[in-house]
Amino acid sequence: MGLGAKQEEFTKQFRSKEFAYLCAAGTTGSGKSLLTLGLPHYLCMKYSGLKFAVIRKSEKNLKQTSIPSYKKMKMITKSEHISTVTDMTARYANGSEIIFVWADITKDPELNNIRGLELTGALIEEANQVDKKYFDLLKTRIGRWNNELCFPFILLNLNPSQGWVKELFYDNCVNHTMPDRHFFMEFDESDINLGSKKVTELFRKSLSDLPEEEYGRFVLNNWDYGEIPNQLVKYEWYKNCCLDQYFIKKTDRGLLSLDPAGEGKDSTVFARMHGNHIGWWEEYPKQDPGESGLIMIERAKELSIRKKDCIVDGIGIGSGALSIMKDRKFVPTIFEGGRSPVLDSAFLRTLNLRAEGHWLFREGLRKEEITIQHHPKLQKECTKCTYDVSDRVIKILPKEVLKKVQHIGWSPGHLDNAIMLAHRYYTTGGNLQHELIKRQVDSILKRNVTSRADRERRQSVQNSLIGV
Repeated sequence: MGLGAKQEEFTKQFRSKEFAYLCAAGTTGSGKSLLTLGLPHYLCMKYSGLKFAVIRKSEKNLKQTSIPSYKKMKMITKSEHISTVTDMTARYANGSEIIFVWADITKDPELNNIRGLELTGALIEEANQVDKKYFDLLKTRIGRWNNELCFPFILLNLNPSQGWVKELFYDNCVNHTMPDRHFFMEFDESDINLGSKKVTELFRKSLSDLPEEEYGRFVLNNWDYGEIPNQLVKYEWYKNCCLDQYFIKKTDRGLLSLDPAGEGKDSTVFARMHGNHIGWWEEYPKQDPGESGLIMIERAKELSIRKKDCIVDGIGIGSGALSIMKDRKFVPTIFEGGRSPVLDSAFLRTLNLRAEGHWLFREGLRKEEITIQHHPKLQKECTKCTYDVSDRVIKILPKEVLKKVQHIGWSPGHLDNAIMLAHRYYTTGGNLQHELIKRQVDSILKRNVTSRADRERRQSVQNSLIGV
């Protein structure tokens, strides 16, 4: 597919060499990322010995989003064979390179990850997430590598966002005060993606269920959007953590969850977590709870998932699934949302286990510690769900309110599975449990171990560390 009208115009301005700093902003899915990745790719194919950097805040997002987008762009432009990506670098046969570099000022306050680069040009992806100091430093790093063949430039792309990119590009464009050698173009929902038009329409349809403020921002290019009060998961976090494909590693711990729904209008939903990735959704309408229990037993056997790493919402309808599991001597972990939380906090506390699970899932997405397989129901449930904080206690919107008042139209089964998996992951595995157990081990080892009880306790704690 060829370029759309705005993409052609942006390319024309880029080739004019009149501008050193060019920003492509606007609607999600309008092709601005593929376009800005395609320009340095084209130059690398045309000229030998060039070096470009693709900058993004986290290495995880580079691996999950930027590099897959680069590969997609090559597929669309039928140039898959031109370069290979290894060790965060796309290498061309003529000696040109595109390196993928993270830029997180909280981890790199001296900007050392960028400071030593010598570049022909650069692209900053999701520029609103990258501190302006990196942009200013990049101005001194471009034009230092083989620029007799190519003019120096910095490209930027982003969705409508508050911050320095808006102030520098969008506000100045609107006010007709754009600084010299700066160019800004806004892409909207009418612009054709570089991919399949059918796929683009399906993607846009998937955004129609976003809350009003986020729909205005990500689809209608509203730069003066307001934050949704107490939104559990922002769409930006959600899309940053979506991973199209996850390959299970032998070392990944497997978790399996079940949210039974019975014979009513809602569906029974299963989900899995391998490593730090949540997905593998299974949905069954009007399923008998006993049959759901049998499916969980079979899935656990097929996937070699431990019984205690199978989690079931055991309240109400879930008791039917648990009963048939018990008859077959299969005892999963029961998630009772009304029980007390298991983690301590010096500042904010969660009301109950359900709120704790929601908060752990939210923080996992916000910090990009976990990834998810996209599902339209999960997206809607996440972005519609809200919380309340009173007396430093976090409370989550009740299911019935989310279903009826927030108009999602169904019980939030996908979100419920995600929070059960996240809760099990964070409270019984990963860094958190290792830290808790390590403190126990250290505490015991510091004491003089003289009694048999102390020796047995130390051995028990050390064995539990091995088992996580």
